[in-house]
Amino acid sequence: MGKLDGKVAIVTGASQGSGYGASVAMAREGASVVLVSRTREKLEGVAREIEAAGGVALVYPADVTDRGALVAMVEEVVERFGRIDVLVNAAQSPVIRTAPLAEISDEDVRELWESGAVATLALMRLVRPHMIAAGGGSIVNFASGAVHNPAQYGVYGGVKAAIQTISRAAALEWAKDAIRVNVVFPMSESPAADADFALEEGRTEQVRRGIPLGRMGDPVEDIGQPIAFLASHESRFITGTTVALTGGMTYLR
Repeated sequence: MGKLDGKVAIVTGASQGSGYGASVAMAREGASVVLVSRTREKLEGVAREIEAAGGVALVYPADVTDRGALVAMVEEVVERFGRIDVLVNAAQSPVIRTAPLAEISDEDVRELWESGAVATLALMRLVRPHMIAAGGGSIVNFASGAVHNPAQYGVYGGVKAAIQTISRAAALEWAKDAIRVNVVFPMSESPAADADFALEEGRTEQVRRGIPLGRMGDPVEDIGQPIAFLASHESRFITGTTVALTGGMTYLR
């Protein structure tokens, strides 16, 4: 028996990094997991891993900036499973996050906002009626410690700060519907992190030295498992808060 038995979870950005970790961890706990990202082949690899361990996964390739695709995805999930209980918004454009405000292109600004805060809010609003019909639900959104140290990460950090504020508002407004909304700061091994760190020689080691526990998080064990907890009834009295999954690097106050 898992803490998410009988639940249906949608995870965006599920093909790699922390989204992958959340998908695998929730499947271990009994959830049927809908895997969403732009690359079918990567999603199918995650689905095979989940199914080999006895879990249930549905692959749904989609770009989260495509509102029509999100609407169609939610409709298909409800038709297939009859309910939606959990939403994890991990997707974010692979556009490089490090960019001075004076140099970042208008195109990258739009891509970061639309794949981040705009898509997160859109999907939250789409799943809300189905969570209400299911008697409640849990939403976990992804932000970043960049909100506290935004130099060179100004637009990316701004997007993540917007997600935090939207999440807090939803937690307060939707509490009456038994929908909980929380945010995580993940510090996980991922291709996106590797690409960012590769821009500066020695950056990977510098980041690791700044993490008190001395390493990047494992996507499943260190990031996915806490998200599975936030998705479950065990966290029923937790909403409207941010949890730093950063090995002590981020101090929240």
